[in-house]
Amino acid sequence: MKKIGILTFHKSINYGSALQAWALYNVLRDYDISVIDYEPDVYRDKYCLFSSAKRWKHNINRLLNCMAIKRQIQGFAEFRSEYLPLTQKCTSSDISENTFAKYDAIITGSDQIWNVRAEDADDVFFLPYSISAKKIAYACSINNTDFTEKRCDEKLKKWISDYDFISIREKSGANKVSTFLNDEKTIYTVLDPTLLNTKDAFDAITNNRIIKSPYIFLYNVWSGMEAVKAAKEISEITGLPVYTAMMDSRIKQILCAEKQGIRVETRHTSPQDFLSLIKYSDLVVTDSFHGTAFSLIFEKKFVCINPKDEFGHLKNDERIVNILDITNLKERYISMDDIDDFDFHKDIDYTIVTQKRMKEAEHCKELLVGAIEGKINS
Repeated sequence: MKKIGILTFHKSINYGSALQAWALYNVLRDYDISVIDYEPDVYRDKYCLFSSAKRWKHNINRLLNCMAIKRQIQGFAEFRSEYLPLTQKCTSSDISENTFAKYDAIITGSDQIWNVRAEDADDVFFLPYSISAKKIAYACSINNTDFTEKRCDEKLKKWISDYDFISIREKSGANKVSTFLNDEKTIYTVLDPTLLNTKDAFDAITNNRIIKSPYIFLYNVWSGMEAVKAAKEISEITGLPVYTAMMDSRIKQILCAEKQGIRVETRHTSPQDFLSLIKYSDLVVTDSFHGTAFSLIFEKKFVCINPKDEFGHLKNDERIVNILDITNLKERYISMDDIDDFDFHKDIDYTIVTQKRMKEAEHCKELLVGAIEGKINS
């Protein structure tokens, strides 16, 4: 049986990151598989209770919510311990070619591990090592990277070119990588690992219902108070209260949301709780790729919402657009200005949608297994 190692953003305090790591592991259970417990140096400050790199006002803001932050950190740690087959922990000071010596293949991805503009961008995720294992990139996201950045030099090009199989989560990203490599490699576009799994698979790791009455679940990552105000408006239209996950743990931001009538869940903050909040909601409002993905997985009514740019155009998120295009649900991507005219009670025919998603998922799994077995290369 082939030994496979997964190298990804599994240690960030981010619901999509943690759950995509589990999702990739779950679809490859037929192999002897491990998640390499690599912790980027930036995480020690980024995800600690108090940050030495931040200003004192930031830390005081977090101090006022320290118990909730501790619960969330612990919840993620328990999730990783229970659900991910972790190796011994390693950091930038001790990860080396020897770390990968026992594997037949190393899979980097998914998530934004190839986004060189990300705060946790790290050379390790490009596998800059001479190893015998197959190098496989699965559903790496580059987000807004365009590969003209200073970091995208000949050295980086060599590292990526050394991969046996390369797949990206967005079509635009695949085109950028292909251009960066002078079209010398075939770059595949594939689904995020979460979307390769069935609803039943996630049911097995979802906590019991948290909120007993009907509600809207808001999951906003990028839009801040604009999304909060949009959710409040949708709440007034539908008559449903709005709950949200604790994405920003600073007490000031939590109080701002609650002032708008948004109830921030600070006690149930583990990845399993996040799944529960989506699964049992009556409507999901999100600006997030993984908020969209789990709405599809749990077959929920949802809208993806983003502000318009300075020209009045809806800000494009290729990651969201790709999956909505596959499932013929592009009308679910709206702007703040569309709220009054949108039918939030309209059902989605998930008999068709899930069938299309799973058909695409089977194709993506065939590509991934083919890459592991050496039958498909870039």
